[in-house]
Amino acid sequence: MEKHDQLMEAEERFSLTRRGFLTGAAATVAVAGAAMLSGCGQGKSDDGGASAANGSDSVTEGDAADIEPVSAPASWDEEYEVVVVGSGGGLFGAVRAAELGAKVCCVEKSASVGGASKESSIFACSGTKVQLAAGLPDISMLMIQGALGKQVPGAGNEKTIVNVGMNATRTMDWVSDLGLELEPTTTGGPQGGMTGVSPAGKELDGLAARTNIYAYTFLEEQLGKFGGTMKLNTKVTALVKEGDTVTGVQVLDESNETKYLKATKGVILAAGGMCSNREMLAKYIPSAYERVKCSSAGTQDSGEVIRMGFGAGAQQGGFDSYQAFDGGLDGVPWDYYLYNGDVQLARQAWCSIDLRGNFVPYYTSVAQYGAQAQLYQSLPGGQKYCFFDSNYEQYAETFDQECCRHLIVPTMPDIDRIPEALIEHDWKLGAQRGIDEGRIVKADTLAELASKLGVVAETVEEAVSTWNATVASKPEEFDGIPGAWLTPVEKAPFYGVAVGSIMFSTHVGLLTNENMQVYASDGALMPNLYAAGCTVGGNCGPDESYGRCLGPNGGVCFAATTAFMAAEQIMGKLPAFVMPDFPETA
Repeated sequence: MEKHDQLMEAEERFSLTRRGFLTGAAATVAVAGAAMLSGCGQGKSDDGGASAANGSDSVTEGDAADIEPVSAPASWDEEYEVVVVGSGGGLFGAVRAAELGAKVCCVEKSASVGGASKESSIFACSGTKVQLAAGLPDISMLMIQGALGKQVPGAGNEKTIVNVGMNATRTMDWVSDLGLELEPTTTGGPQGGMTGVSPAGKELDGLAARTNIYAYTFLEEQLGKFGGTMKLNTKVTALVKEGDTVTGVQVLDESNETKYLKATKGVILAAGGMCSNREMLAKYIPSAYERVKCSSAGTQDSGEVIRMGFGAGAQQGGFDSYQAFDGGLDGVPWDYYLYNGDVQLARQAWCSIDLRGNFVPYYTSVAQYGAQAQLYQSLPGGQKYCFFDSNYEQYAETFDQECCRHLIVPTMPDIDRIPEALIEHDWKLGAQRGIDEGRIVKADTLAELASKLGVVAETVEEAVSTWNATVASKPEEFDGIPGAWLTPVEKAPFYGVAVGSIMFSTHVGLLTNENMQVYASDGALMPNLYAAGCTVGGNCGPDESYGRCLGPNGGVCFAATTAFMAAEQIMGKLPAFVMPDFPETA
């Protein structure tokens, strides 16, 4: 009864119906975790500088074939009990296994820890100690229900979704108890605080990028304290398989030498998805291949560990499932950082139409950025067209945007946590770069602008005329844009840009059970093999070909929790799964 009263109080407090509360919570989760899994895509330069700064690898053509396992060597170079591949969410598993007494090695191909997860800002969960201490209700069961509501009934992934949801709070309390100071997230207002936590004091002045880098550097330190080994600049090249059992990994170490690492108890594959691998997208996620303009997941999200799992006989989970935001631009590298100034400018609340001249609704809530991408992908050509005038700098700074739409400025506290090799520390510089390179079009007349964008001139002129008349009438809102944000398109030169979607995570990978053990293609569990995060497939609803798949506990907390669970399963400490009784949602 106490739980029911608490939930009802939360509904009243935030003016939501019970059904709306469930929907809103689920939408916030989609952003609060997965949607913040926007990694280190290429930044301002086209020469690979950002990728080099990230220490990650580029992807070559033909990278979709399964990678076959290798036989055990005559002698192993190093022997561990647990080997974790990937140091984003995987670090949670590595540290937990080491804390429980295992000899652990975490292998990371990049030059620093964190993977795409370090670029994020929120761990999507509810009911943690810090949230309860702040007086926020525990809505974790409603969050789980929100994820379950997207599934195909009877698809068989319910246990995994529920088990991850029930262990997410425990995972974040565990890392908090280790010494990582957390607080309810400030993104998304009070509802965001109910559905996520972030490193305390790091979401400063609207700066969301790389908030979680502090979590992963903290965990790297903890791994050392518990006696674990961290291998950076070390790339796993194959799984080692003896009979049906995965017994270790083959790696190319930082000296470019091939080594064999034995894992006597288990290998946890937690190396992300396949956003950067266009060949894999064409094969496994064709909708993203055709509809999405670019990826912000980073070049390290190249899918080779998934290919190793398939090569070793793992069953594929999921198909055509991915997540995206609004903000994809033509003419940029495929791997392109979400916080680039040209992307930020294009995502603002401008006069926007589709090819037919219809005004396109604008969603201001951070919880709807994924819905915005879905809308754009549904339009002709998978894009809308934005128009603004020479006062765009002045106008843009009046928009009170959240998270990755919040404009990057050099005066932000802690701005140096984002390398300038990745993006300029002033959105205006990145916006000007987009103009100079032609993806944001500039013209002296609307007719000329329309011609450059490939849209009928009369369509643009009529839309802008209607828009300006609407702005002059000072409505409370127009197509989702608050009246205070409405700005005229009057003063030449004029600017226009085609805006589509930008992907940040994929959800096709290795099929697991609720304990993160990998299934073989014949339905047997593969001895010693576990998967976590975006290396896992099949837990994000039916095929979501418009990028709206709903992962349990978002992407970042999902990655952390699943690796944590895999470690506990290996060490015999994961609580036995029991399906809970859910609160009534009618």
